[in-house]
Amino acid sequence: MANTKLPNLYSELYGSLDPNTNEIRLVAFEQPQPDSPLLHLTLSTHALDDITEEYATAVTLGNDAHDSIQLRRRTVSGWARRFRNEPGARPPDGAARFRWGDYAALSYVWGSETDRRPIVLNGAETTVTVNLEVALRAMHRTGHYTGNFRLWIDAICINQADEEEQAAQVARMRDIYSGAWGVVAWLGEAGGYSDDALDLLETFAGMAEESQQRPFGQLRLPSSFFFGNRFSGLNALMERPYWSRLWVVQEVVLGASATVLRCGDRRMDWVTFCSAIDVLFRADMWLIKDELLRSEQERRSEPDAKPAWSTLWLHLVHKDLRILSRYHEEYDGRWLGLRRLLDIACSSECRDRRDKVFALLGMMDPQIAKSLSHDYSMSSAILFASVSRAFITRSNNLEALREGNPWGHSGAPSWAADWTWKGRLRYSRPGMPLWGFWQVSHEPEPSLAEEVYRAAGDRAAEFNFVGPRILRCKGFVFDRVAGLGAPGRGYWMWDDGKLIQYPSWRSGYGGYKETAAALCRTLLLDRLSGSRRAEPRHAAVLSLPKNFEVARPQFERLGWVWMSSQEGYYFRYNLWREANDNLQMGEDTRLGDYFFNTIRDDFEEQDYAEVYGAFDRTCKERRYMLTEKGYMGWAPDNIIGNDDHQTRKGDLLCIIFGCSVPLVIRPWIGGYEVVGEAYVDGFMDGEALKLLESGLCQVQDFALS
Repeated sequence: MANTKLPNLYSELYGSLDPNTNEIRLVAFEQPQPDSPLLHLTLSTHALDDITEEYATAVTLGNDAHDSIQLRRRTVSGWARRFRNEPGARPPDGAARFRWGDYAALSYVWGSETDRRPIVLNGAETTVTVNLEVALRAMHRTGHYTGNFRLWIDAICINQADEEEQAAQVARMRDIYSGAWGVVAWLGEAGGYSDDALDLLETFAGMAEESQQRPFGQLRLPSSFFFGNRFSGLNALMERPYWSRLWVVQEVVLGASATVLRCGDRRMDWVTFCSAIDVLFRADMWLIKDELLRSEQERRSEPDAKPAWSTLWLHLVHKDLRILSRYHEEYDGRWLGLRRLLDIACSSECRDRRDKVFALLGMMDPQIAKSLSHDYSMSSAILFASVSRAFITRSNNLEALREGNPWGHSGAPSWAADWTWKGRLRYSRPGMPLWGFWQVSHEPEPSLAEEVYRAAGDRAAEFNFVGPRILRCKGFVFDRVAGLGAPGRGYWMWDDGKLIQYPSWRSGYGGYKETAAALCRTLLLDRLSGSRRAEPRHAAVLSLPKNFEVARPQFERLGWVWMSSQEGYYFRYNLWREANDNLQMGEDTRLGDYFFNTIRDDFEEQDYAEVYGAFDRTCKERRYMLTEKGYMGWAPDNIIGNDDHQTRKGDLLCIIFGCSVPLVIRPWIGGYEVVGEAYVDGFMDGEALKLLESGLCQVQDFALS
């Protein structure tokens, strides 16, 4: 929500809204004027509490906030299905829920504030951004939004010159979108093979059921896949600015099954769209999509075109929007955790860094959202600290500390997640399902973070806040960082010149066999997905060949189709090994000495596929670590930082009561700063508490800032 003024609007258009009757403003199209090429709209005020008697009998809203939001969407969708209404279409006669009619909400990209076009609003000429004017013309062509069926459009229906109203309406957006008859997601005008893209999506949607039933390699691909520009069009469609807009998450998810995508004059309902994208994510289709894109480019004689897909927004739709919209309509009490919100915020853009929070309030536990002030005069540092504080207070634990670090640029305290820090990588958590040839549609949601590890055992959090920046809590230090592997250098590389050697390291696990077993667990974070521990068969990770040139002949000899197809993805494992194999694991042993390049006959393809996928997850956001007391694990890694913004030798490893994983902390002015979460093999399930019982460690107070 941008704080920009709409020029040339008369102040009388924006009288105050009555919160007691849930008033909002809505627009409708007037008949075209023969002497004017401009769009003519009417802005009027309506009460959302003014429902019809018929609809009142269907409303079963609960008393608390989370019930009302999710039940509202289910009630609206159920009411629409009674009338066999298509998503996004005008309600048929007798279906309007309010005495004054009904409304839909528009989801779109604002566009440049300096590039504007005129419209006529209540008889007065004003201007809106070009993107909005184009969207309005498309909405006008449908003929839906006239008379008693209206549109809610943020740039017009909120007085952009009134910061107090703007803040109040931001707080109500979850109600407006979840309560709309439909949400229209405007992707833009037709072009860039968008018609081909929608044709492909319709074909995918028709394959959805078959793609869930057939195993890898047996999907029957229609001949139309190999002609036209369907894959180029879909890639271009998913690169459109609409998907990068953070507000789209809340708007589309709250619209759920009532959302309809529009591109030019083509439309597709949200459920069909998600079903189609799900087919693209099937393991077999995902692997051939690059080749199909490349072949289309070659047919068009585009040798210099980028042959790879832009997958960021595809992941946003498949892993976030698809699942969340289903939860908001079908289930109760499903709200996003802090890490999931941060992943979404980091993958999207917004005009104001505070909108990283405000644009996702509809996805939060309503009790947390209610505690946050929608105040654009608040600094981002204070806002980010308020969010972490709200999560800590609501959950009564300190899991939120896992998202802290001192590397952001907002000035927030290190214990509070900086929502603008670019160093987070999606799919780095062990609770996430692994991707592979066994993948099926509708994967389960990631496990809750606190269900995966229990480093603090059953010790409850002990904490209090001192002003806006200090968090006091209890725990104990049990080790120090001594050696470090190569830090990441962006997503693609590791810097082997930045190894921090610790030649005097002595394994705390025992001999070679016990240390190798610990290394296996460490490389996989001792979890495959969810809370499922690594098994003996996952020792396959130590015989995963270092590079694909050595691996492929072995995969092909064994008939392993999935592993043989990984040439375009194997580089991450290969480059990590190249950068880290020379890390000393004692005076005469190096990390690379624990690995072998020959695949073992007693393991299956799925064993190797699982460890391959699990390791790829492990090495995101993490830097291999050795400790002073002879243990190994992973420390926080800042892939966008310099030497001053990294884990350092001598940083402390501690257990904070109420946090499920160890933390790396560092002495800082009068207290400590949080460097980030750690994995220390042998200390993830409460084992460190024995150090307290034996007196080797002492509970202490930490002042985190």
